[in-house]
Amino acid sequence: MKQITCITTILFLSVCLIPGVFAQTLMSDEFTGTGQDLQSFWQVKDSDKSPWELKDGLLVAEAGFDQNLWGDDTTTRFYQVTDQDQFDIETSMVVDYADACTVAGIVVYSATTKDHQNRDGQWVTLKLWGRGAAQNNNAVLQYQRRQNDDSALGYVGTQPDYMPDQGVIPVELRVKRDGDEYESWFKPNAEGDWVSVGKATNELEEPLEVGIYVGICEGQGAGKMTVTFDYFREASSPATPVDPRGRLAVTWGDLKGQ
Repeated sequence: MKQITCITTILFLSVCLIPGVFAQTLMSDEFTGTGQDLQSFWQVKDSDKSPWELKDGLLVAEAGFDQNLWGDDTTTRFYQVTDQDQFDIETSMVVDYADACTVAGIVVYSATTKDHQNRDGQWVTLKLWGRGAAQNNNAVLQYQRRQNDDSALGYVGTQPDYMPDQGVIPVELRVKRDGDEYESWFKPNAEGDWVSVGKATNELEEPLEVGIYVGICEGQGAGKMTVTFDYFREASSPATPVDPRGRLAVTWGDLKGQ
């Protein structure tokens, strides 16, 4: 009996001490590595579908085809595993897309939660949805759970007064968790005040997979998308004053020196 107890304890400690298996506290990352040398607290889903690398303090991903986050999660997703009941996270990204349906953003994902259609897996996501020629080659910001953006529940199918043309689109995204409440904001053109998007209640079971993702929703050859993430971290300022480090699309290459 003593031997079994010792073995169990060793196995438990081994799992707890393996980096990246379960990071209870979300960790910030400025993506300062090189190649695919991500920090150990990250895990990557479907890494082979969207080629990516760390370069000059940025995480750069070339989105792959047949990848979406709507009815199912088929994206390339960079995530940390946590059981934090409260967090407030943000990322800054530049999306460069053309001629296709594309997705990129922040997601809080629970594999063990049944969704509203009784399927395994539920999430909250704040994403930029790039749209193709059938919808005038422009993008919209969306705040959703799985296959649902019911405004009566606090979700947003199309953020008002925000519809940038395809091409280079800088944007900052932010999601805050407080128990079962999830609130989101964004900074259009990645500068100025945080703009409120939505506040929703979603009972997601832990552990949660929290992170960022990319994908092209259509098949091979349907346009292109490159997403450049500057960082993933705890929100650095309250949701209402201005973030003093304004970010401009035309100066993206110089941002790392600011």
